[in-house]
Formats: sequence, structure tokens, C-alpha cells
Amino acid sequence: MRAPTPATARRVAALGVAAAVPYIGLKSYWAAGGRAGLAAGFDVADEFTRNGAPWALVWLERHGVDFTAVLALAGLAMACALAWPWGRRLPRGPLLALACAGTLLVPYGLLTALLALTGEGGGAAAPITGWVAPAGVGAFLGIGTALGVGAWSQLRPGRRAGVRGS
Repeated sequence: MRAPTPATARRVAALGVAAAVPYIGLKSYWAAGGRAGLAAGFDVADEFTRNGAPWALVWLERHGVDFTAVLALAGLAMACALAWPWGRRLPRGPLLALACAGTLLVPYGLLTALLALTGEGGGAAAPITGWVAPAGVGAFLGIGTALGVGAWSQLRPGRRAGVRGS
């Protein structure tokens, strides 16, 4: 199977951005104090604390910055760097390693979708309402796929570090 063309990688990166926008917007809205989609009494920062998150992440959440939204933006930036010529200025090895790791978002997104569809999630009352899960699933699948296709597109013949091309 041939590696995707740069044009294909750019299209998939653009679709990944479109798929992630609702998630990034929702998580940022929650960090800013919004409540839509959350169960009554559920607090994201408190959940981070209960789950042992570092104090810096809890502090950021309480001050309007959701770290998962920031990570989603970073993943999208990496996918775009792999797809557009400006990304050639970045160190290729670390970028490809991170992109390959980011493809794990695809099975995570599929598992999230499966759990949302089957109603499984640990047995406790759900902290989010049903319409929120598609935003997360779309983001995970979109970002993971964009990273994978972007990394794969770098495997074309002649695409070595320092080689300028398409």
C-alpha cells in the first residue's frame, strides 16, 4: 500500500480539525464555568483531583484552561505540521514519534464510542449527558487519524530528513 500524498494528508488534517472543534469548544466552555452537558453537581476540576491529577492541571482547569483541549490543539498542530510544507522546519524524528503515539487516539475513540453506545462506563451515574460523547469520539478519531495519515505520508520515497519536496 502506498503512502498518502501530501494533498490527502492535508485533507485528512483539515477533517481532523473539523472533527475536534466541538470537543475543544466544549472542554474550553466547561473550563470557563459552563455547565451544559454536565450532570448536576459534577465538577471537572474536582474529578481531576479525585483521579490524582497534578495540582497544576487542577489549577489550570479552575482558571479556565482545560489541558485536554490544549493537548487536542497540540495534536492538531502536529497533524498540520506533517501535512503542510511549513512543518518541514520542525525536527522530523520527534514529530513522527509523537504522531505515531497519537494514533492511539483511534482505538481510544472506538472504545469510547462502544462504551457510550452500550451504556457501560463503570456503573456510577454518568457525569456527562449523552450528547457529549460524540464530541469526544469525533475528536479522538479525527486527531488520531490525522496524525496517522500525516506520519504515513512522510514515508514516501525521497522523504528523508533535510530533503525538500512536495
